[in-house]
Amino acid sequence: MEQSYTSTTYSYVPGLKENLLSISCLEDKGDRVAFVDSKFLVWGRDSSIEKAKVIGVCEGRLYRFITPSPQALVHMEINPIELWHKRYGHIHYKRIPSLSQMVKGIPNIKEDHEGVCKGCALGKNTRKPFTSSDTRSKEILELIHCDVCGPMSNKSLGGHIYYVTFIDDHSRKTWLYHLKTKGEVFEKFKEFRSQVETLTERTIKTLRSNNGGEYTSK
Repeated sequence: MEQSYTSTTYSYVPGLKENLLSISCLEDKGDRVAFVDSKFLVWGRDSSIEKAKVIGVCEGRLYRFITPSPQALVHMEINPIELWHKRYGHIHYKRIPSLSQMVKGIPNIKEDHEGVCKGCALGKNTRKPFTSSDTRSKEILELIHCDVCGPMSNKSLGGHIYYVTFIDDHSRKTWLYHLKTKGEVFEKFKEFRSQVETLTERTIKTLRSNNGGEYTSK
């Protein structure tokens, strides 16, 4: 069996920046795949397995591709200097041409790029400070700020995916409650209100939220 595979079946994911291959995409394109004796085989649907090509071998618990060059698995309309700029943690463009002299396997790259890297631009952005307010509360519980965050992509150990914060405008003391659903906000507010009003022997004068709807449901 041949030891190389140079078909365009590698270009399944536009913008792919890693040497990864989708088995399901290979099958959708009409290829058959098999993992036999620590080898990764690919052959056409209308062909027999005797015509299969070895495109990868098992090393440890992963399969490494056998390709003529590192670029064989990268199918992107991207300037090489942009690709290596991202691979090396957004290194400065002027330093990239010298990498080929220090790192084995990196092609000779010219310092030729257009535009600005979006990742670098975002990383160097700074947020302007908020304007100071002249309406700072003069006593505790005069104004309470409330905000809800979520849903989170992963649940906590207790199964929570939201949390609500209550911040006293005068003292800046913050209370945080974890929530499993957004509908629990009002119950947590009543719990918070009972706690702080009992503790301080004062009453909450104003509750301010961002009008997210957590207090308007049934």
